[in-house]
Amino acid sequence: MKRALLVNPWIHDFAAYDFWLKPLGLLYVGRAMEEMGYEVVLVDLLNRHDPDLPRFTKVPKDKRYGTGKFPSAIIEKPDLLKFVPRKYKRYGAPPEYFEWKLRDVGRVDVIMVTSTLSYWYPGVWETVRFLKERLDAPIVLGGIYPRLFPEHAKKSGAIVFEKGDLTALPSLLESLGLPSKEVPRDWFELYDPMYELYERVGYLVFTTTLGCPFHCTYCAVHRLWRGLRKRSPERVVDCIEKYVELFKVKDVAFFDDAILADTNHFKEILRLILKRGIKVNFHLPNGIHARLIDEEIVHLMRECGFKTIKLGYETTGELQKKTGGKVFDEDVVRAAKILTKAGFTHEEVSAYILLNLPGQSVEDVLKAVEVCLSEGIDVSLNEYTPIPGTQDWYELTKSGKIPPDVDPALLNNTVLPYWWKHGMSAEDVQRLKRIVQERRLSTLKACKGSPQLSDRTG
Repeated sequence: MKRALLVNPWIHDFAAYDFWLKPLGLLYVGRAMEEMGYEVVLVDLLNRHDPDLPRFTKVPKDKRYGTGKFPSAIIEKPDLLKFVPRKYKRYGAPPEYFEWKLRDVGRVDVIMVTSTLSYWYPGVWETVRFLKERLDAPIVLGGIYPRLFPEHAKKSGAIVFEKGDLTALPSLLESLGLPSKEVPRDWFELYDPMYELYERVGYLVFTTTLGCPFHCTYCAVHRLWRGLRKRSPERVVDCIEKYVELFKVKDVAFFDDAILADTNHFKEILRLILKRGIKVNFHLPNGIHARLIDEEIVHLMRECGFKTIKLGYETTGELQKKTGGKVFDEDVVRAAKILTKAGFTHEEVSAYILLNLPGQSVEDVLKAVEVCLSEGIDVSLNEYTPIPGTQDWYELTKSGKIPPDVDPALLNNTVLPYWWKHGMSAEDVQRLKRIVQERRLSTLKACKGSPQLSDRTG
């Protein structure tokens, strides 16, 4: 039997935190490889809950709902980033753990490495180098990074898989001289992510849909997936029930890009969760569509036990129209009123506000913050990064504000304010964060009966 090794790579960055991060795409690849007759093994360098990890490093304790800090080590910054006055770290398991795992894995016929944020590529490259020095097998690099920056990803030394759909996997394997089998076109309906590859996890992550019908100027999801693909509610809940029982976890996160694009679909999932009596904490960390929230959805979420609800707000003012018109101030206000009426508080509900959007002013950010706080919900500031394939990217590169051949590491939202002259400076960003934090603490602590706020903006 042929053997396939799946690897979730290290993160190299100035900051990283485990907000329910699981390599979901890689787990679907694992399922497809199993269906083709491969023996599949996984090394997830970011799984903080691996029972073997404490033998090699101190693992920070969980914080809220299974999230927490990764083990980390300070490493030398790439020359490209030496101008950034912050410590640079490798996040994830130490090299000694990786070495031990690879010895345990033994011979494999193909290695598949995933990737997410493009500016995390230094950690991906180090992972690929580590593998090449120890195993004699072709290494395939897939995920978001090679789909957005395929030519850059080829410099990693891995074979780049630019496709997102699993139906393209057999042709890749055939090109490597490896056995393959056709992947059904409805694989998203038929396949469960291969969580069996883990011995232990601290939470579970699922997606009930793929893609997004909206075309916001700063987002590339519509380029990565055509249209909106939905998994049947029965299959979704079957999958949740199976793995909750297998791992005995208390937290489940949905990472859909547009889980409310079909509200009836989501409502049926929630009804089935209630009918099956699945008692866990549910989380929506990916920014749901405020305009599509209604009282029935909120009631069902309350009954199911949702503990994290992030609204996609992004900004206020004229930029709301210019970035796609997906949501306006009144949509956020209406959603907040429905949520708070149902009993949700700022402890569960917050709105994402993008910071440093092209053309965005400090006043735009502060007004958006005020809209949220005045309605009794919290805010989460997300620093903007330009993404290839978006309308923003086209306009920024066409106008010369971003070099089209820019190194992805420079697009890190922590790094961008230190060099980009067409947005807020690093000093402006930090000052604005301090102002927002002061307003959060002062406004939300003053709310009658409000519990002590955790010190978080992200």
